[in-house]
Amino acid sequence: MSERTPAHIARLVPHLGLTGTERILELGAAPGVAVAEIGPMLTGDGHITALDRSATGVRRIRERNEDLIDAGRLTVVEQDLTTLSGDPGSRFDLIFASNVNVFWTHPAKANVDALAALLAPGGRLLLFYGYGPDDGAGSGRDTGALVAATLRNSAALTAVTVDGGSATLQVSARKKT
Repeated sequence: MSERTPAHIARLVPHLGLTGTERILELGAAPGVAVAEIGPMLTGDGHITALDRSATGVRRIRERNEDLIDAGRLTVVEQDLTTLSGDPGSRFDLIFASNVNVFWTHPAKANVDALAALLAPGGRLLLFYGYGPDDGAGSGRDTGALVAATLRNSAALTAVTVDGGSATLQVSARKKT
């Protein structure tokens, strides 16, 4: 597919701070636009897993990124974020999401401990909200504070920060080493 990358995705990719060799998990990855932007940056053991709960969303991710799947750089998983469980053999250096609202609308369902279990020691969790300067991420709520509070409830995460200084709100945390 040759659609233009939405501005909010184009803005968040540089904030991921990728070297290209990371194992990455994108939450709520449909329609696969961020995956398509990140895929060509991957080198060595770099790999991205795209998670989405929608069968239609998963189909769209696969269609958009067939070349990355064929190259062994992408795994697409149809599963709900709230049912994630950590496999001791696979940890991610980076988990990220764009506009996934469960962290502030249903914090008890966010399963942050499961996400933390999926992170490698020192791994990063980055959550982005908003589509642009006039979006008012979170419909006027203090989304950053609500999301940060959800992340701080996990004993496994540290260094929770909120950066609302750009067009996109970014909330980040690290897994304790």
